[in-house]
Amino acid sequence: MTSPKKAGFGAYAFAPLMVIIGFGVVSLVFAFILKETSPIPVFVAFAVVMAVGMSLQSHLPPKGKMAARLVSMFFIGLVLMVLAGILGRSNLQIEGFFFYLYSGVFGGAIVHFGIAKIAGPIVFGRNWCGWGCWTAMILDLLPYKKNLSRKKGPVSYIRYVLLFVTILLTATLFFGMKYTIIATNPEAAESGVGTITEMLWFVVGNAVYYLAGISLAIALKDNRAFCKYVCPVSVLFKTANRFSLLRIKGDRTRCTSCNSCVEACPMDVNIPKYIHGNQRVASTECILCLKCIPACPLAALKASVGFDMAHKDYLR
Repeated sequence: MTSPKKAGFGAYAFAPLMVIIGFGVVSLVFAFILKETSPIPVFVAFAVVMAVGMSLQSHLPPKGKMAARLVSMFFIGLVLMVLAGILGRSNLQIEGFFFYLYSGVFGGAIVHFGIAKIAGPIVFGRNWCGWGCWTAMILDLLPYKKNLSRKKGPVSYIRYVLLFVTILLTATLFFGMKYTIIATNPEAAESGVGTITEMLWFVVGNAVYYLAGISLAIALKDNRAFCKYVCPVSVLFKTANRFSLLRIKGDRTRCTSCNSCVEACPMDVNIPKYIHGNQRVASTECILCLKCIPACPLAALKASVGFDMAHKDYLR
């Protein structure tokens, strides 16, 4: 019988490296192209917290690994929720993004979605879902951590329908009814502080997300049920994540298809199927939480950088 092995820091190294590179490039763009330096300290702080958490994965015991990821999510999530969302009166939810987009105003929601959910995943995948999401930071505290098989059928299309409804609703309000939650005059836009209405949309929207997420987790006994079936933002993530440079890679000479990695994966990704197909784990559902790496008893998994495209999601 092959003795168990432990993945060292090398198995994780590309994950924090790509986060640092990604936020570093964004900081340079803001400093030298957009001539706007105020968000750079926030980018640096997020990169450091996320990178340190990922790096600690190779050294901490199982509970410590979970704690490192929760600290990252709570730090990033609370900074965005409290400082940007509530005190800054910005709606960083998807509705706010579309209102900013329609208005042509370069605000917080555009920055947030552009970096974390549209362009960012091309560099570092859906790691925002695993390390920075303020909805998931609460859902991951719930007790339903055992991986269940992914539900199929109409439920799998709910998030696409919700994204369409969100686009339709915001477009109807903005273009059809001349309603917006954003101050569109140049002076207000430059101040970086949104309107009370914008902040209320953010607070109410988050309350709805938390209620739906916790209810689904209890009903389906799955902490990440909301992420899998309902979250409309995941559709944007999935599109960009098809081209992610950062993915999990496996050594098929070591993999015995014991499914320990599948049991650990909160998103039901069938990791061995990719490995034995001589592919990186090119699933748009992978959130780069890195839980699969220490779960493998033969240290067959690692974070890797490469060029490929996700064609099919193999799920449990």
